[in-house]
Amino acid sequence: MLAEILNIFWKEKLRFVQFCFDSLKSCDSATLNQKSESSKKSIRWAIQQMIASDSNFNFYLPISVRFSSFFFLGSFRDQEIERDLDEIRDKYTPPAFPPQFWEISIQEAEELRILSDDEEVRKLCESWKEVLARLEAKLVKISEKEAYRKRYTSLTGIHTISGAINNSTEYCHYLWNLYIKDQI
Repeated sequence: MLAEILNIFWKEKLRFVQFCFDSLKSCDSATLNQKSESSKKSIRWAIQQMIASDSNFNFYLPISVRFSSFFFLGSFRDQEIERDLDEIRDKYTPPAFPPQFWEISIQEAEELRILSDDEEVRKLCESWKEVLARLEAKLVKISEKEAYRKRYTSLTGIHTISGAINNSTEYCHYLWNLYIKDQI
C-alpha cells in the first residue's frame, strides 16, 4: 500500500495515463505517426517521451531516495510540500485537466485499461503500463515517514517524493497539450 501522501499524487498520475489511453483508443498506426503542422512531432514521439520520462523516474527513484538519506535529515512540513507542488505547477502552467479526467476511478497501475484495437497503439500503451507498474512497486516500499523525509533529485530540481510524482504528471500533461491534444 502506498503512503497516504504519495497515494494522492499517484492516483492523479494514473488518472492522467488512463485518460491518455482512453483518448488514444481511436488512433491507428497512421495517426500515431502523423506529425502536427505546428510542432513537426508525431503522437508516437510524444507518447515515447512520456514513457521515457516515467522510465527515468523509475530508474532514479531508489538511487535518489538512498542518496537523500545522507544529506537531508529533516522532515518536510505540509507547507513545504505544498510550496514544492506550486513551483512545479508554475513551471508547466498547464490548463486544468478536462472534466472527464476526475471521473476516472483507478487505484493501481495494473488497473489501467487499454481500449485500442490497433496493435501499435496497444504496444505503446502496454510499454507505458509496465513502466508504471514497476514504478508503483518502488513507491510502495516508501513508508509514510520516508515520504516526508526523502527527496528526489533530478535535472528539474530537488523535490519531495510527492512533488516528483506530480512533476512527472505535469510534464506528461504538458507534452499531451503541446503535441497530442489537437491531433486526436
